[in-house]
Order: sequence, then C-alpha cells, then structure tokens
Amino acid sequence: MKKLFALFTLLLVACAEVAYQGYAGTLKPETEVAIVRLWTPSTTSLFTSPGLRVGRIDGLPAGDAGTTSHAYLLPGEHEFEVSFIQIKAYNLLCGALCDAIFNKPRTFRASVQPGRVYLLKYVNDDKGTVVLEDKGSNYDKSCLKAREYTKERC
Repeated sequence: MKKLFALFTLLLVACAEVAYQGYAGTLKPETEVAIVRLWTPSTTSLFTSPGLRVGRIDGLPAGDAGTTSHAYLLPGEHEFEVSFIQIKAYNLLCGALCDAIFNKPRTFRASVQPGRVYLLKYVNDDKGTVVLEDKGSNYDKSCLKAREYTKERC
C-alpha cells in the first residue's frame, strides 16, 4: 500500500504546473517581481491564430514545456523566445521536420514592471508580432495555470 501511495504521489507531482524563477536567490514577494504567463490559451482555430509558448527567457530555458505555467522576473527588459503552435499545410505534408524548418522560434524584447502580470499576445500583422500585454496587478492568478484557466473567468 505504501508503494502504491508513493507512486500516486509521484504521478501527481509530475503532472503539477510550476513557475519559473528568472533570477537567483530566494523567491521575492509578487510586489517586487513581474509575472509573465508563458503560454496562450487554445484558440478557435489552430489554422488561423497560433498558440504561443515561451521556450527561453534571456537566453535560458524557461522551464519544461507543458509544466511551467508562468515566470517570476525582475523588473526591466527581457528577451523572450517564442514558439508558435499552429497548423499549416506543410505540417500535414511532412510533420515535425517541416515545422522545425519553417516555424523557427522568434525572439522579442519587452520591459516588465514589479507587481504586474503580463500575458503573451499575438498581433495579427504582416510580421506575426508577439508582445506582452500588461494586465495590471489585480489579474486572477489562477488564470496563469493552464489547468485552471477558463475562458469565462479569465
């Protein structure tokens, strides 16, 4: 029974969403850091509007894909490397290899302020620009985690 409980606990921990701490030392209060959600919710169509996921911040891996939900960053300017999650015709023809060739991650720079929450936003322009949208200090923190996100509440 103890082994079964230990296995169950391990599975729960493996499925948990965690935050990325983008600075050294102990975790600072939310009033001293900025919080950046590292993903966008699914859209109505992956063919027309891509989902986004931050893979690197300031050149360092931003946690594990699928488990890291948001980042705590010191105020100032940061560089974000973003991967697009979108289905295009070449994905259907040759899959992951074509995606790796044609859908290379893009980088952008943005400044963040302490005590504020930021979300990734795709600007549907001719360049496919990505920016950080400032949601202020009262944003519902449960909306940072993919498993707790609901379109109605967030």
